[in-house]
Amino acid sequence: MTPSSPLTVLLAGDNAVMRAGLAAHLRRASGSTVLESRTGAEAVKTAGEELPDAVLLDVHIPAAGADPVRELSRLAPVVALAFAGDREEARAAVARGARAFLQYGSFTPPELAEVVAAVARPGGEPAGQADVDALVTARGPATAAALRAEHGLTERESQVIRLVAGGMSNSMISDHLVVSEKTVKNHINHIYAKLHVRNRAEAVQRWKDAEAALV
Repeated sequence: MTPSSPLTVLLAGDNAVMRAGLAAHLRRASGSTVLESRTGAEAVKTAGEELPDAVLLDVHIPAAGADPVRELSRLAPVVALAFAGDREEARAAVARGARAFLQYGSFTPPELAEVVAAVARPGGEPAGQADVDALVTARGPATAAALRAEHGLTERESQVIRLVAGGMSNSMISDHLVVSEKTVKNHINHIYAKLHVRNRAEAVQRWKDAEAALV
């Protein structure tokens, strides 16, 4: 791989919907080549054969025998993926060799692509947890907080508008947050009403204006 060539990323987890959503994010945001595995053993085998630039590993991936975090970390930089209630498992994965962890629903497609690129950084020191946190939390949460304060958005609505601004479709947001597409549409309609906008483009512009005001 050259510094400018697309990365090869291995997605490892037993939830096919989550894998499909993440794969779509990476392909769309960075043109990455995406490999998929359903179990720890399958992921280790695939990583050994394909030598990916990075691995995104669900902390609850089915594993029998060897620890997939330790085994995969010997083959490529690993980013552990976890839900909000699994932070201890995520931290344990970092202690066992993962470079960092990400919480599902906390990042946009461009941010995910940036994290993967930073962790897989060729010819330089790969990113660790502090670097990953900085990439994901640089402005998104601050912008969301500003919109919540000014327009009364709920926590979930601010999360949805952040993902909308990141270029995600309703279907992608549905997969990303593990909620129905109807629920996503309801959130977006509430966002439109609170921001006094008529469509997606105006909502994204309102996000960009709030983000620019933080500079």
